[in-house]
Amino acid sequence: MAANGGAKADANWAVGLTQVGPALAAWRRRRRHREAIPEELWRLIVPLARAHGVSPVARALGLNYTTLKERTLPGQTAAPATNRPGDFLEVPVVGWPAAAACSLELEDGQGSKLTLRLAGSEPSAVLTLAQGLWRQRA
Repeated sequence: MAANGGAKADANWAVGLTQVGPALAAWRRRRRHREAIPEELWRLIVPLARAHGVSPVARALGLNYTTLKERTLPGQTAAPATNRPGDFLEVPVVGWPAAAACSLELEDGQGSKLTLRLAGSEPSAVLTLAQGLWRQRA
């Protein structure tokens, strides 16, 4: 768990364990010998490990550290990826203040970065500009 996360991180940790722990325990009670953990459970476990650390999550849930670590790595092969490198991922903007200054950083799979720093721009204008600049590279 992050040392600087404070009470909010502790609350998120507790909520995460409360959601994952009982589901994992129920699966363990009904599983067949050496049956792999289902993907729907991994989809709950991996974000918790990314947020709070592989080791604490592995210890708390009684999971194999190495298996969990492999699943948390970018480009991991342990589970099917829902987004492939190069896929567009839309991130909705909620509650964008009018005429706010913003900084937007985009990075592709090869490590190329595009950083936009704009003042007083509408979200749609920022998105259109970012898409246009990024597509010019393709």
